[in-house]
Amino acid sequence: MPARSRATARGLAAIATLAFAPPARAQLPTITDYTKSFERRDGYFPLYWDGAKGRLLLEVPAGRLGEQFLYLPSLATGIGDVRLGLDRGAIGDEKLAHFERPGPRLALVLENPKFRAVSDDEALARSVRESFPVSTVASLEVVAEEGGRVLVDASSFVLSDITDVRGALRAGDQGAFQLDKDRSTVYQPHTRAFPENTEIEASLTFTSENPGPRVRRHAPDARAITLRQHLSLVKLPGPGFRPRRFDPRIGIFPLTFYDYAKPLDRDLVMRYAIRHRLVKKDPNVATSAPVKPIVYYLDPGVPQPYRAAFREGAAWWDQVLESAGFKNAFRVQDMPPDMDPMDARYHVIQWVHRSEAGYSIGPSFVDPRTGEIIKAAVRMESHRSLSDYDIYAGTIPVTGEREVDALSGDDALDDWLASLDSNASAEAFAMARRRQHAAHEVGHTLGLAHNFLASAYGRASVMDYPAPLLRVAGGHLDLADAYRNGPGAYDTLAIRYAYTEFPAGQEEAGLEHILADGMRRGLRFITNPDEADAGSYPEASTWINGADAVAELARVTVVRRLLLDRFDERAIHPGEPMALLNRRLVPVYLHHRFTIAAAIKAIGGMEYRYGVRGDSLPVTEILAPQRQRRALDLLLDAIQPAELAVPEPVLRLLAPTPFGYDGDDWAFRSQAAPAFDQVGIARTLATQVVGGILAPERAARLVAFADRDPRAPTLTEVIARMIERTWDVPTPAAHPALKRVTERVVVDELVRLGSDPRATVESRAAAEWGLRRIAGTLRARRQGGPDDEAHRALAAADIERFLQRRDAPTPRAEPPGAPVGTPIGNRDRREP
Repeated sequence: MPARSRATARGLAAIATLAFAPPARAQLPTITDYTKSFERRDGYFPLYWDGAKGRLLLEVPAGRLGEQFLYLPSLATGIGDVRLGLDRGAIGDEKLAHFERPGPRLALVLENPKFRAVSDDEALARSVRESFPVSTVASLEVVAEEGGRVLVDASSFVLSDITDVRGALRAGDQGAFQLDKDRSTVYQPHTRAFPENTEIEASLTFTSENPGPRVRRHAPDARAITLRQHLSLVKLPGPGFRPRRFDPRIGIFPLTFYDYAKPLDRDLVMRYAIRHRLVKKDPNVATSAPVKPIVYYLDPGVPQPYRAAFREGAAWWDQVLESAGFKNAFRVQDMPPDMDPMDARYHVIQWVHRSEAGYSIGPSFVDPRTGEIIKAAVRMESHRSLSDYDIYAGTIPVTGEREVDALSGDDALDDWLASLDSNASAEAFAMARRRQHAAHEVGHTLGLAHNFLASAYGRASVMDYPAPLLRVAGGHLDLADAYRNGPGAYDTLAIRYAYTEFPAGQEEAGLEHILADGMRRGLRFITNPDEADAGSYPEASTWINGADAVAELARVTVVRRLLLDRFDERAIHPGEPMALLNRRLVPVYLHHRFTIAAAIKAIGGMEYRYGVRGDSLPVTEILAPQRQRRALDLLLDAIQPAELAVPEPVLRLLAPTPFGYDGDDWAFRSQAAPAFDQVGIARTLATQVVGGILAPERAARLVAFADRDPRAPTLTEVIARMIERTWDVPTPAAHPALKRVTERVVVDELVRLGSDPRATVESRAAAEWGLRRIAGTLRARRQGGPDDEAHRALAAADIERFLQRRDAPTPRAEPPGAPVGTPIGNRDRREP
């Protein structure tokens, strides 16, 4: 090539290199110069506050680019609505994060440890990382740097909707809200940095031109609602924590992830037990103090008597942890005045208020790599004792009579009995529940899941949902042992599994020994969602007592009868509106509602275990036929007119909602308003029984189990027995309308089963068989007055239309839904 040509080529190459080279990074000021007028808050990620411009700046120290840390979002303040889940102290999902600098900006990246390869093979680990996405949640402007340290303006990010408040409002049908950054600012008192964590809080204002009714109810101006959002950036825990394998036979929450280093004959999903780091000071003794105890701080806003109840109930775990080899390992202390409850360094028990009674919850932030609990954030709901008091108040007419009956003739003793403070008894009743309740929620934050089977063997766990144990003795009501006062045998077993330390190489054998001990002692475990009404295990149910749910229904029915027969205005305080009696009647009239739901499961029932190969006990066992038939008879007893009726003296007391008061979700609704509708509440109860028995899953089990055992009840047998106990019995002189209620409910529920797309063909055939049998009864039955005639005519027409597929039956008159009634209250989401 000629020299000129070579020179020209070199020039073009140089131009091309300049054209395609990345731009030179602009010279940035030093951090020292840039921040000389700012307030510095030194710590894990140092913070700088630019008061003149209202900016928050964050420093990434030298060597921390690319370093993993924990990213923990939460809400410091709430809306106060039970359905939206936007509570004071609500925590979000923990993430593994790091900062990286691809250019003039700093990216905040959330990693994806849900998919990994637990292996030393870096090429395999890389292949997994590159197969799944990460999330870049912020791109922050670098404004200064110095000696490998980088300073970014974090204002736009910390003033963004990190916790997705807008999504929660949208999901709750409360409108489309926008974040107004002009009305949002960093909340200075709780924005601080410490050696191993940096805490940032922001006051965010969300606006909408058309906010929903629940927001309107709770905000002074629903068009602009302001909440405080918190973000913790936390150094990863140091080495020494060993993940413990999860086992389905014991109720410890799992941390789950996909491990692509597993061999092909093993489950790809890896599960670690979630637990605190608890290490003995002296590993050579059976029981040792820990290197660092678990300390929970109690919100100063919790008043007495709740404060004492929460402290005592939570502290039960200290004695339980002794079974795992630790003494003085768990403490409950008062929260210091200057402590921020959202600070990631502290486990807290907070007091949360809502406008309606609802759930408490025990969530935790967890290291997503190992399952180590980082921060417990218990939220105890303040309304919860109202439902406990409603239960207690329904017993006052009975227990009050007991005190009168007990007068001995001894004047001094009679004066003492007459002076008893009923409010103190109510307080003792409610606080017995709240002690157990605090232990339950703290138990979740120790790693324990619900155990809805523990009530079947001596109320052996605080992780169950307990029903108050009310007993009838000698015609009187006994509340003395309403709630268990302390933890149970299952709690000890679960804590031993989660926290016992083992010598090197002996952990697997030790854990198996604990599990075998539990099986030997009959400490069974069933959890969500297997407690649901459509389930098959009677004793795996919520809010019940007893080893046998069928026998318990018979016992609880006697208690209900006593409560209902003696119910009167003493269930409310003098001066309270008589309409409040409606609310107090609910836990009386429906005293057996949860035991009914449990006994229904006995029909087509099957007990089972979360077993593994090698266990000595059977995994499944169908309930004995005679027990299934006994359950059916007791359930049909519960919907006979005499059992559905409300005594006339009670009905005369049930007044409509007075002026100045709102309707009450905890009270019975009435389609006869302003009158109380006793026919409607009978239909509600009858629908629970008949609809529960004819649930599609239960109907399918009856068919399947009868094929396996010819002695088992068949679906047609169950339907025939329903018809015999409703349509085929004489109409009583008292409450004939209630008999018509049960008859109509049987027709409606058979139609529902026959038309349910989830129902098997065998179930649909049995439902139509039952409807044809009722149609035959209608043709044969002629006696009765006009009301009975009208009832029969409509039923016959609806059955004919359904069977002939000509058109839809007369629209079903849905019964009023049962009042909220559960001790949890209004709640549309899970209780961990």
